[in-house]
Formats: sequence, C-alpha cells, structure tokens
Amino acid sequence: MKIKLQFLAAIILLSLVSNAQYQTGKKTITYTDPDRNNRQIETVIYYPSTTGGTDAAIASGQFPAIIFGHGTAMADPNLYLYFLEALPTYGYIVLFPTTESASPPIASPNHEAFGLDLKFLNLKIKSENTNSGSLFFNHVTDKTAIIGHSLGGKATLIGAANNNEVTTIVTLCAALSNPPWPYGGGYDAITNSIPYITVPSLVVDAEFDCVVESDAGRHLTYELLNVDCKTYVSINGGGHCYMASSDASSCETAEGWMGGNCESSFTISREQQNQTVLDILLPYFGYYLLEDEASYSEFLCYITTSNAVISERSCDLPDAEISGIDINNVVEDITVPYGTSLSTATNLLAQQITIDDIYGVTHNVNLSWSVSGYNGNIAGDYNASGNFNLPACIVQTSPPTNLNVEATITVEENTSGIPLLQINGISLYPNPISDFLFYDKSEISDDNYLEIYNIYGELILREYIENKGSINLSNLSSGMYMIKVRDSYLKLIKN
Repeated sequence: MKIKLQFLAAIILLSLVSNAQYQTGKKTITYTDPDRNNRQIETVIYYPSTTGGTDAAIASGQFPAIIFGHGTAMADPNLYLYFLEALPTYGYIVLFPTTESASPPIASPNHEAFGLDLKFLNLKIKSENTNSGSLFFNHVTDKTAIIGHSLGGKATLIGAANNNEVTTIVTLCAALSNPPWPYGGGYDAITNSIPYITVPSLVVDAEFDCVVESDAGRHLTYELLNVDCKTYVSINGGGHCYMASSDASSCETAEGWMGGNCESSFTISREQQNQTVLDILLPYFGYYLLEDEASYSEFLCYITTSNAVISERSCDLPDAEISGIDINNVVEDITVPYGTSLSTATNLLAQQITIDDIYGVTHNVNLSWSVSGYNGNIAGDYNASGNFNLPACIVQTSPPTNLNVEATITVEENTSGIPLLQINGISLYPNPISDFLFYDKSEISDDNYLEIYNIYGELILREYIENKGSINLSNLSSGMYMIKVRDSYLKLIKN
C-alpha cells in the first residue's frame, strides 16, 4: 500500500453540537452568604426541565452550572434571555444574580462585591447537590463556569481569582476600568485578580466596543491572563451592548457617551451577535463542562474558520493544526483477473476511508478513483489514485486541501485459454470460475442479456450486459450450470 498526504496541517471535525433536548424551568432564590455579614444574593435560576415554566420540576440527571454576571445597570434577566433560556435546553443550570444593580454616576455597583457574589454562587450551587431540601438535590455535577458581560466580565475575573472550584471562565466585553467614583464601585482587577487566575479562560470581544477602552479591557484581558489555556475571540461587526438580547438604555447611552453614534458602525444585528455568542459558547461549554471531546473540535473549527469571528489562542491542549492523519482501514493493492472492467476493479478498492483526527473523532470520506491508461485486456500494473476532499470544516495552514490515497491494480495474464463462449462478437471467461464471470462484447446488438440455468433447466439469473464488464457469481453453489447467450448454450463449471 502507498499513502501520500498532500498537506501540511489539517483537522477534520465532527458535526455540530447535539440538538437541545430540554425545556427551560425558572426559579428565583435568595441565598445568604454568612461570610459577608449575611449578604443577600437574589438569584434567578434557569434549569433543564421536561415541562418548562416557573417553578417547574427539574429534569432527571445531573447538570453542570454556569453563573452569569450582568453588566452595569443591567440586572434585569430579560436583557440576556437569549443565553439564560437557551443554555438549559442543552443541559446546563444557569444562575443569574440580580445584585449590584446600581447605576452611575449617582451610585455605582460594587465591583468586588459582585465578583464575590459570583464566586459564592459557584460554590453554593455545588452544595445544593447534597441538600435534600433543594430543587437541585442530586442534579448538579462538579463542573462549573463563571461568565459575565461588561461589569460582569470584570466580576468574573474577580470571582475566578484564587478559585480552584471553577472549571473555566468566560468574559464578554469585560470592562476592567477602575472608576474613581466615591461610591465604592472601583476595584483594580488587573492587579488584584487576573494574576491569580489559573483555570482555562475564554475572552470574547466585539469589533466595535465603544464602552470599553482598549487599555481597560478588550484584548488586554487576554494578554494579561497567565493560564495554561486561553482563547481570544472577537465578533466581527458587533458591539458591546449587543452582548445583551434586548436594548438596555443605560448600556446604549454609555456607548453613545464613549464613542458617539457607535451603533452606526455595526455590520450585524443584535440577533446575529446573540447567535454568534451561542455558536462560540455551546461547543466551548460542551467540552469543559459536559466533557465531550468532539465539542472541542467543533469549538476550534468554528473560531478558526467562521467569517463571523477572528481568534487567537495560547493553549497547551492539542492545537487545531496537525501534521498528519490516521487512516484506519487499509487501501490495499489488488490483483484482478484478465478482462476486468475498470469499474469492477475500482469497486474492489476501498470506496471510503475512515480518518481519525487528533481528538479521537472518526470521519468517513468517500473516494473517487482515477486510473491512467487502464485496459483490462492487457496484463500488467496500473497506478490508481483515489482523491478525496477534507470535510467542510478544515483548519489549514497551507494548500492543497485534498488528499490522495494511491494503490496499484495488477491485471493477471489471460490463463483461461479459449474463451468459454465466443459468438457474434461476445467473449465470456474464465471456465471454471470462482467468483466473477467476465465478458467482452465488442459488437453492438439489440440482445444484451445473458441467462444462467441450473442442471434442472431452471432460470436462476438473467443479466443485462454492457459492452465489457463482469457478473458476480460468488453466491452460486459449486457445480455445473448452463449459460445461454441468444440461442447458444455452453457448460459452465463453478468451483
């Protein structure tokens, strides 16, 4: 066998994340943090349910939890329904604290307090798994994520510092600014939090962020993170406030203050940006929280090939670029009887090969074969080249994007002697046969049928024949048969 790989780096990926399978239940619970003067943390919780609705029963099974931090003056969960209602349908519990809802400049949310709320809820929801009086008793896994938008993005970084109880974090247009307002709002996350984060991190930005200045977030967040695996994704044509699913006047007003009529620069709609966020996060959480290896491939595929985003990564996990592939099934060189048609010969070669990517995901790809100068009536070797394109989702550093699998077809010498039957320009051979009966019909006629009868005179096969080809008789029992071509008969022996 000869295998030729005509590419430098490629990854072949699985299909999309599995379809949603639950409805969304909703419940509001106020938790108390005894370590912070019994701080009250009102939390709206969205969770997988078979029926959906307020206070609905939770679905059977255990689910990872995601704690979501809102933006400044955006404590209304209706502003993020695209996320809060969608994630539970895929098997996640999502907690949305409504604390720190104050709006500047009269009052400012306390950044540190909000970050500690997220950190507390991350632990609290895990403890609910062993609380027999909780709706979430025996329904929570030990995998959790903290995610936040704007203020919530900064709070996410605060909540993740020195926190080994969270699996991964995500920021959406995190605002790292430390405003000098005299209302207790400021907190230096750059100095006090980011250096102490150790978990995998995803930083999601938008091309036209007119709220967060470049030195107070955006790519800077990614640059400052010193973790083993971090990813930066920026949504093309999007904006800061489009991380929410509906207009929040405070956010849009702030965006206007910071950058003028920023929205006029956007090239996508709010709904398109919402969908892009889900396209990024569903496979990301699928890998880290549901422990689905295929989701990691899907995540890398999306961020590196989609026109909706640009991305950058620094990660010790297997990267998206590889220098080889594993071909599981063997494409062997073959030897065929004299007179074998090209279509028959290539059908004996593998018509599909199975490829494993570096994440253990298996893909089947179909081959198309070409054989130069093939003539089944001339004994010898013919080089066959099987070409196939990589599936649609490819990470490629250098062309070409197709692969070749090579094999050799060897046509045997004609050892059948005189043809079994030669009449009116039709030749049939060999005799005796093992599996294939070959024919060569060099003369065109209206009668294109061959019939085979058993020793009792019963018709057991009637085959339309082309000008040249073969008939598979491997299912016939050993013995003697009669072949009829037009009005002529001849004896055939099957081994």
